[in-house]
Amino acid sequence: MLKKKKSLVTYTIIMCGLIMTVGIACLLFIQNSIVKDDMELQAYEKLSQETRQVRRFLYYDQSKTPSIVTEYYDRDEELENDDKIYVFLKSPDGDFIDGEMPDGCSGKFPYQSDIDVIGFNGAKYYILTRKAKVGLKTLENDNFVICAMVAVKDIKANYKVLWYRTYTVIGVVALFFILFAIGLKRLVAVPMKELNVAINRSGQNLDFTEKLRYDGPFLELDMITESNNNLYDQVQREFERQEEFNANVSHELRTPVAVMHAQCQLSREIAEKNNDHEMLESIAVFERQTTKMKGLIEQLLQMSILDKNNVNLSVEDVDLLDVVESVCDDAEYICKKNIQFCYNLVPTVVKVNMNLIVIVVSNLVSNAIKYSNEGGTVEVTCGSDSENCYISVRDEGRGISKEQKNRIFESFYRADTVRNTEGFGLGLSQVMKIAKHYGGTVQVDSEVGKGSKFTFIIPVDNG
Repeated sequence: MLKKKKSLVTYTIIMCGLIMTVGIACLLFIQNSIVKDDMELQAYEKLSQETRQVRRFLYYDQSKTPSIVTEYYDRDEELENDDKIYVFLKSPDGDFIDGEMPDGCSGKFPYQSDIDVIGFNGAKYYILTRKAKVGLKTLENDNFVICAMVAVKDIKANYKVLWYRTYTVIGVVALFFILFAIGLKRLVAVPMKELNVAINRSGQNLDFTEKLRYDGPFLELDMITESNNNLYDQVQREFERQEEFNANVSHELRTPVAVMHAQCQLSREIAEKNNDHEMLESIAVFERQTTKMKGLIEQLLQMSILDKNNVNLSVEDVDLLDVVESVCDDAEYICKKNIQFCYNLVPTVVKVNMNLIVIVVSNLVSNAIKYSNEGGTVEVTCGSDSENCYISVRDEGRGISKEQKNRIFESFYRADTVRNTEGFGLGLSQVMKIAKHYGGTVQVDSEVGKGSKFTFIIPVDNG
């Protein structure tokens, strides 16, 4: 079981996203700092120019009180300046003398050489103060300062195009990153997932004839695919050697085992004539073992036939009801556990090989009897729906643990490793192979201490 970890593609996308986010944040910080300095410089130049210009339009009355003549404001209209610049005169005590100032502006504005930022009524303004001058001469005993103000938002509006272009570029970069993430996922994550599904499917079905395919642009994934295909070829060759070995050994053993079985029967007849009870007991043991050996050989031969993909088995219309009744009657006759059989059978005709269906029913019923308790019940059901036909066998025996469920269909695996039960661990493996031969499966529903239910399912149209 793989530990839950992040996908390489997801990790790459997250890291690239973080790097891009940090980069954009740094660029925005730098640009914001540059724009802020440039805004102050631009505001300083505008306000400084206005303070110089206003000195040319100052008028002093008889009481030496200064004022700004109207020609100054007419000049502003001619210049058509988009930035609203407020110019006014104030006394050292902060009293307004003349000019135009923003609403709510109050307080003292002492002379200072650099530009400053003040805020009131929820707005911020750049402000510059200068002493009164006539030409290049500072007025003696002057009792006022020239103040120039401009709203920060008006200066900032001059950078609207710059910020628009900046956010447009960020949006384009983000769009390309999203497209990059989607493309990377489709080019790497999706093929990797498909390869993983194909490999798991081959491992579960033990079918390594289907080659993995990758048509993407990445060399690494192509190398992984090629390596897995080479491994598939080796595993498939080993499977074929094993199947060939099983078939050859089974064929070679069939004849001598049959001869030994026949000699057992002949020896029993001779022993019966001679009334030799010790010999009869020995022959019975030998005959029982040769019978088991014969059954094993037959099972191996049948499995080797099913393992061949191009095998052509004869098929005929088979009524599952007839097969189930016949097999169960024989099993009930030879059963020594006083098992009670219950039936829920529906006539179900399907085109299959008769011998294979007999093997399926025999294995399922014999397993149910084998693992049932004395005097237990075995329920056998068969029927069909619109797509599948099924044979179900349920017992009230010991049941199967979750760990054993994952292995019961393996060849030679036996769930009962303590009790001396009969069998070679090939029955359920045969049933599953027959189900897959017809494009079906075998479902298991079991609980320890409450019994098991095996359901053999194949499509109605399995041709």
